[in-house]
Amino acid sequence: MPWATSGPVGQDSAGYSVLKAAAYALGFVGPDQAKEEIHTHHQLRELYAGYGFNPHHGQQSFLVPLASAHLPAFEPQGLRLRDELRQKMTAQAKKFDPDEADWIGRRAGLRAKALGTTVLTDGGTLVQQFVLGELIELQRAMEVFSTAGAREVALPPNGRVSFPKLTAASTAYWVGEGTAITESQPATDKLDLTAKKLGVFVKMNNELLRFASPSAEALVRYDMARAAALRADLAMLEGSGATQIKGVITYAGIGTVTAGVTGANGDTFQPADVALMEAKLPDAVEAPTAWVMRKPMFAALMNRRADAVTAADGKGPFLFRDAGSPAAAPPAELYGTRVVRSTQVSGARVKGAGNTLTYILLGYFPDWVIARMGVMEFLASGLGDTALQNDMTYLRGIQHIDAGPRQPASFVLCDQLLVA
Repeated sequence: MPWATSGPVGQDSAGYSVLKAAAYALGFVGPDQAKEEIHTHHQLRELYAGYGFNPHHGQQSFLVPLASAHLPAFEPQGLRLRDELRQKMTAQAKKFDPDEADWIGRRAGLRAKALGTTVLTDGGTLVQQFVLGELIELQRAMEVFSTAGAREVALPPNGRVSFPKLTAASTAYWVGEGTAITESQPATDKLDLTAKKLGVFVKMNNELLRFASPSAEALVRYDMARAAALRADLAMLEGSGATQIKGVITYAGIGTVTAGVTGANGDTFQPADVALMEAKLPDAVEAPTAWVMRKPMFAALMNRRADAVTAADGKGPFLFRDAGSPAAAPPAELYGTRVVRSTQVSGARVKGAGNTLTYILLGYFPDWVIARMGVMEFLASGLGDTALQNDMTYLRGIQHIDAGPRQPASFVLCDQLLVA
């Protein structure tokens, strides 16, 4: 049996470590040093096998908790495991030391997206504090759609879930006395979500496995969540479907608005376009929950000013915000609706000769449904010329996820915009 262990296991107070799971898979530690991780793997494998789910890589896959709330908990075993894993994933949170994490980050080169490099390339510095918790909690906090209020559901072990929806409502009529009411039939459809494989690939120095501290653990969990969040956001915004999530701006049913000032090589978003986009939302949407745009686009809107004395002098009042104090930070909203900023929003849209254009998305994000499976397939490898020569470990996690809109009309797009 490949994942054998001995001694006491299943202690709810003992913490779960992704690093220990990787270290055990590579032979850095023995089964006595990774009892909780091996025991959790067995529990997850047994639970999901009962529903017909088999890992893609069979006995080579090491199952890691992704979201305890999404585990199939239709019987006492699943309920107990859900509560137990939630405790294990957060058991060491109070032991996290930011100073230690900073020291480990500098020692092992953990300030770049490719863990283990000593140059700040491919992702830049990590600016947020590292915390210990469930992987999905970290990932959600970095995802645009989750931040904007998307609805999240559990993806069953069979990898498929459907949501019914109305595409045409019943019709009401005025009728006279003794007159028959005209019959009407509501039209229905469904949103089918099918598991897509989202791979997370992280490189790290083997020194990190040997530290085996809560701070080192937090660094790895953070980077895995960050990489997954960025890739998921890009697909949920612009994905082509098929093997990846179909992006919201690719749906034919979403609303569209052309910016108030158009040009051959790009359009300019105007204050009046804010109300025009909100007016495109259906009556069932009382108010949108978020705007989504690139950071430079939001900065350009916040800094844009009307003309004062001469044309194009840009010295008049701010167009998209109150003047306020010069030292005050710009608002995090646009006309009362929260703005979520992300570099995953394209900055390469094309119109005419303009090829650095972007778009703005407005929506009622609870109508966007994200379905995830509660477990992640985890593989660790130290093989290959680069990993062997540099004493590195490659970690790959496979998540099962899909997403889509219950009502595409709950989203409005203004495309081909100049960042100015």
